[in-house]
Amino acid sequence: MIDRRDPERTLFLLDGTSNLYRAFHAVRDLSNKQGLPTNALYGFTSMLRKLVKDLGPRYLAVALDLPGPTFRHEAYPEYKATRKETPEALVAQIPYVRKICQAFNVPVLELPGFEADDILGTLADKASKAGYEVVVVASDKDLLQLVDEKVTVYNPVSGQFLDSDGVERVFGVRPGQVPDVLALWGDSSDNIPGVPGIGEKGAKDLIRRFGDLEEVLRQSDSVERKSYREGLKEHASEARLSRELATLRRDAPVAFDAEKFRLRPPDLAAARVLFEELDFTAFLRDLEAPIAAPRGDHEALLDDAALERAVARLLSEPTVAVGLERDHAEPMRARLVGISLGSPSGAAYYVPLAHRGLGVPGQIPPETALRLIRPLLDGSGPRLAGHDVKGDLILYHRLGTGPPVFEMDTMIASYLLDPSRASHALESVAQEVAGLEVPSPATVLGAGARATPLDEVPIERATPLFCARIAAVAMLRDRLRAGLEKDGLLGLLVDLELPLVSVLARMEWTGVRIDSEFLEGLSREWEGEIARLTGTIHALAGKEFNLNSPRQLGEILFETLKLTPGRKTRKTRSLSTSVEVLEELAGEHELPRRVLEYRSLQKLKSTYVDTLPLLVNRETGRVHTSFNQAVAATGRLSSSDPNLQNIPIRTDLGRLIRRAFIPADGALILSADYSQIELRVLAHLCGDPQLLRAFKSGEDIHRRTAAEVFGVLPELVSEPMRRRAKAVNFGILYGMGPQRLARDQGVSVKEAADFIERYFGRFPRVKAYIDATIASVESEGKVRTLFGRVRHFPELRGSDRNARQQAIRSAVNTTIQGTAADLIKMAMVVLDGRLREGGSAARVTLQVHDELVLEVPEREVKPVADLVRQVMEGVHALAVPLVVDMRVGPNWIETRDLAQSKD
Repeated sequence: MIDRRDPERTLFLLDGTSNLYRAFHAVRDLSNKQGLPTNALYGFTSMLRKLVKDLGPRYLAVALDLPGPTFRHEAYPEYKATRKETPEALVAQIPYVRKICQAFNVPVLELPGFEADDILGTLADKASKAGYEVVVVASDKDLLQLVDEKVTVYNPVSGQFLDSDGVERVFGVRPGQVPDVLALWGDSSDNIPGVPGIGEKGAKDLIRRFGDLEEVLRQSDSVERKSYREGLKEHASEARLSRELATLRRDAPVAFDAEKFRLRPPDLAAARVLFEELDFTAFLRDLEAPIAAPRGDHEALLDDAALERAVARLLSEPTVAVGLERDHAEPMRARLVGISLGSPSGAAYYVPLAHRGLGVPGQIPPETALRLIRPLLDGSGPRLAGHDVKGDLILYHRLGTGPPVFEMDTMIASYLLDPSRASHALESVAQEVAGLEVPSPATVLGAGARATPLDEVPIERATPLFCARIAAVAMLRDRLRAGLEKDGLLGLLVDLELPLVSVLARMEWTGVRIDSEFLEGLSREWEGEIARLTGTIHALAGKEFNLNSPRQLGEILFETLKLTPGRKTRKTRSLSTSVEVLEELAGEHELPRRVLEYRSLQKLKSTYVDTLPLLVNRETGRVHTSFNQAVAATGRLSSSDPNLQNIPIRTDLGRLIRRAFIPADGALILSADYSQIELRVLAHLCGDPQLLRAFKSGEDIHRRTAAEVFGVLPELVSEPMRRRAKAVNFGILYGMGPQRLARDQGVSVKEAADFIERYFGRFPRVKAYIDATIASVESEGKVRTLFGRVRHFPELRGSDRNARQQAIRSAVNTTIQGTAADLIKMAMVVLDGRLREGGSAARVTLQVHDELVLEVPEREVKPVADLVRQVMEGVHALAVPLVVDMRVGPNWIETRDLAQSKD
């Protein structure tokens, strides 16, 4: 519909007040460094930018409400009387709306005594009479009455344009009947009374039947429903008043002069000053010169000669981006379908290798293509860039060609710059960092189960997709590198994260060996145990029910057994059957205890015992997990497909699953686990003398903590004392408060609070470090690890107390956990290099937070164990020693301690 308009004869009118309110409630709390709330401004600015970008208006104006009474208050003093006062956080932002509009050169219209809606109504009427079409940008139902042949309403939330038919479709009546509906229905937000007893459905039914309000009132005797009939007779005057209040004025004293509303380019200088004040960094990036969309050669290379010419051209470029396009997300299961090559100049090429189907032209054999592009990859030519290059390294290995060394991975660079960014997909990074529009693979392949396999996509459709993406990678290299240099993060990329990419690639293609027969036997055993538990639970309930149905379980717990209700779920307000609630109820009755056992067993069985054998790769006979570098905001690695980092170790059931992880024949499993690394990092960072002394002397840190807090000799510390001290030692890393400690330790909140207070009294440097970290993050909005890794906390600028407290806890934890993550990453890089330099057959197969798991030939166990200890304990000097617990055995769980080397 919008496409048929003449842009030079179309006026866009924006309901600024309504859209600001909507943004205030839609966007999470944000504030700038000075504490000014900015959430509504952020949402409003985003909407305004999107409107200008997507719809390209030539004429645009914004209408705002002014404070004070209007003509409606004169007609009805109770108008809007029930509306809550505008939140202070929103009041503070309103003046900046005018500044935003001024920066974008958008006229702002305000009139004392009139609402923004009346200004919009008047301008829409005058502009349409002057021969212009009008688009009212709003989502409020009141403005639907303005729609006619020349006026449409555009809802920025749904993206819908509504003409008269559209209004009738979504609201149920014609535009001119909207005030009549509101006359009967009323409007609680504006305190328009309407007719008591007549709601939305009834009002619309009556107007559709009789046509308008006056006809409804005239024929009220024929209305069948008694409450409606009596309401219409008794409240006719209120209905007429309500219609008057709901009807928008078309005669406000505002003139229509098209040239005054012509949209001019933004005032970049004013916008830059404003966005810097508001801390709108994403909008500031838009004001930088965006990277121009690639305009160079984009072509498919279908023969050797064409590829050789392209390689020769690319060899003269300073940077070349290379990507292997595959037919499966998991590189250990994928086939190579094509190769993408791109340069910062925008020139990009797609080399199809395995597309199939009718009419597909001849393609270069994969081995030939890899040979011909070798000059680009051998390290003597241009710098290499890629996006998420780990998968490519695995594929190079599987294809039998030496993996190249990449100087830039745009995904990892994006993660280092902002680890909390919602997505590090290339299209997101390109847009946020450089304002560059890059198509996602889904635009050509589709998504989900219905996605078209890459090898079935026509070459003429694949070529522009992959050329645009690989050119963007090459073009982003310099800007990302400059950002890393500015933030002091380039060293982390070059010295740690990029070398780690290669280490993780080797771990992934190595994989882990699984004892499938053991798991199949365990599955049968657990199936019987699940059946036995089900019978026990049904017997305790007195009847059979579906244990997997939260509703049915809730009925048994809270209606049949009359147990004390726990928390309620937010959405349904039904009684929750979450783990936390079941744990609370477990002290009252055996049934919730058994349900917890049932759930734990069922989850472990379905997630690991039954699933792991199905994931064994047919070619390798192993399971190949993916290690993710760009997910956890703290810098930790994560594992997926399958997640091998979440197998429980503290329960007997979880330990049984680890029994299935076995080495190759003639090898053993070697586990190297940092001992209390996060507490050692804390001791280093805070410098508390008591903690330093305990770690340097090799004491049991939890026993020492208990002795200090309880004021007894270490040998007199009881196990409950030590357990409580241990809970606090680790709990302070995650911001544990008295309530959590009391619940976990089964003591009163006062006892827990007293314990924490005594703890900080005995370890004052810990409290000082936490307080200093909080003060720093509240001032700067970010924290850094010992090695400079950064994490931003925009939540701290908001007024949401819960979000702020969570951010503060995460900030303190990030400095500690992030430093520990950096240490083990550094150890992995060094250890991988030392093993390969020494020609060892030992291989690192897993990383689980603070633990490395290796597969080591039996003859190499002693020298490899010594090397692992040397590397992990000596990776970086702290104020306290790093200690590694070493275990070796025939599987991941049946291991014995290795005595520490004396040399």
